[in-house]
Amino acid sequence: MQLSGAAGALIRALARRAGAMPHIEEIGSRPWASITFTGARHRIALRFSGPDATASAERMCDGLDHAEFELGRHLLVDIDVVEREEEDAGCRILLEALTVEDG
Repeated sequence: MQLSGAAGALIRALARRAGAMPHIEEIGSRPWASITFTGARHRIALRFSGPDATASAERMCDGLDHAEFELGRHLLVDIDVVEREEEDAGCRILLEALTVEDG
């Protein structure tokens, strides 16, 4: 899967934070704008699997709402864990995020 733009930069930053690249189950972005900013809302479902799945998911989610990410020409304005499902085979995380263009 080709990961480009703000969503791709965000997923790569989340993977670095987790210490592992999760499987991307769902990714969707839609344009967003205010009077002064242009950006996108993102909905991303990630699945961590294997023996370190829970630990990787916890590293990614711990303090996520206060984390800062390097996203190139985009800024992360808001990110929330909407859903978290623990399973025998791993962990599924559903995120919603808002990014805006920087400059």
